[in-house]
Amino acid sequence: MRGSVGHYSGFTLVELLVALTILAIMMLFAVPAFNDFTQQRRMTTNVNTIIAAVNYARSEATRRGGLVTVQANDAADANNEWGPGFCVTLNDPGDCAAPLQVFTLNGTPTFDATDTLDSVDGFSYNGRGLKQDGFAGTLRLCGADASDDPGRVVNINAIGRATVRTLVCFP
Repeated sequence: MRGSVGHYSGFTLVELLVALTILAIMMLFAVPAFNDFTQQRRMTTNVNTIIAAVNYARSEATRRGGLVTVQANDAADANNEWGPGFCVTLNDPGDCAAPLQVFTLNGTPTFDATDTLDSVDGFSYNGRGLKQDGFAGTLRLCGADASDDPGRVVNINAIGRATVRTLVCFP
């Protein structure tokens, strides 16, 4: 018994090139969207770091029954006091050389204090978990360039609670 002529299955070269062309066109749309997604995830991570530091300081102040301070590591740059990082320390003002915990931001954002926080490089919570000075303040977080918009504003109210909203950094 002789075998019959076999039928070969697969793709022709033309079909493969058409599929690759369609894939390349789809990637042209996907890559910029993915870059925006990663930049916004980085911004969200940085905001979550800030909120975690505030909540940690409040809870430590309550647990220890005394002052706990959130302060900038290096407040030399008036437009980016908190950008190099910040720490949670005991007492007012604390010492970032011996912190309870150190926090750093992801990437190279600008993290600037405004309002009442602009004149100080930290803020404290008392043993009841309330903001020591009783004044509200604002921290503005912006990315490195316009592609990182929108930024975020972290409002710390008079009792020390933090809320977040979006901010257009590069109008």
